[in-house]
Amino acid sequence: MISLIVATVNRVTELERLFASLEGQSYKDFEVLVVDQNADDRLLSVLGRHAGLRVRYLRSGKGLSRARNVALPHVMGDIVAFPDDDCWYPDDLLGSVNTWFDSHPGPAGLLTTLRDADGHTIGPRWPTVPRSCTKEDIGVLAISPNGFLRRQAVQAIGCFNEGIGVGADTMYQSGEEFDYFVRPLALGMEIWYEPSLTVHHPNFHTLERMLAKTYTYSMGAGYVIRLHRLSPAYFAERVIRSVGGAVVHLSRGNLRVAYSYLLRTAGYLRGYFFGARDLGRETGSF
Repeated sequence: MISLIVATVNRVTELERLFASLEGQSYKDFEVLVVDQNADDRLLSVLGRHAGLRVRYLRSGKGLSRARNVALPHVMGDIVAFPDDDCWYPDDLLGSVNTWFDSHPGPAGLLTTLRDADGHTIGPRWPTVPRSCTKEDIGVLAISPNGFLRRQAVQAIGCFNEGIGVGADTMYQSGEEFDYFVRPLALGMEIWYEPSLTVHHPNFHTLERMLAKTYTYSMGAGYVIRLHRLSPAYFAERVIRSVGGAVVHLSRGNLRVAYSYLLRTAGYLRGYFFGARDLGRETGSF
């Protein structure tokens, strides 16, 4: 069985699309753990329209990491995934994932590509060939809806860090999946990337979104890079690429785009050099 943990807030139409894609799966041995963070009952009608799915309904307080942690003790599947409430699956995805794990007994986890509705890749520059992931690969490729882990790996990893991620009670609004999927490597496990498999997701690289979220998202990435001791060269490359992007767009007169790159640079630097201090103070851990 595959267990799908779906944390959701403020989305109905998107969740309907995800559920419709789950109903269309050729592989049927899966459960959906819906963690509702809405203050009202808006999801009940959605769940009622998809009564054919094996759904367990849970509630949690604010925060993506918190919601996933609420669901983890209830997981029954041999494979665990964390689809976003606005992503959706091709009809054969879960069957392909199940077959992949059956035929690859070694790796603890699997990462797929992420594509929009038109089939274009979104997010990082995805490698074109399968490979075993390094920590640096995880930092680029682990975007939670495209990740699948064996249940034994999830049990060994433990909980998501509730101090970081979307909706956390800190300014560090990303990095939770980066942190979660890099932890197996520290335990001697292997995570594999398979470009032939796809999860669909709306394009999140709009300018307005970058201006609103880039700084706090980059803070989370910078913090996790330092926390897990990724190579200084990897961090430097991210900063240099961000500064370079700002210079290029400034020279073209794209002031708002250039500003978004500067925000990314500042976020990386803040998270890398001050993340441990910030989170220690904000979460009360020391």
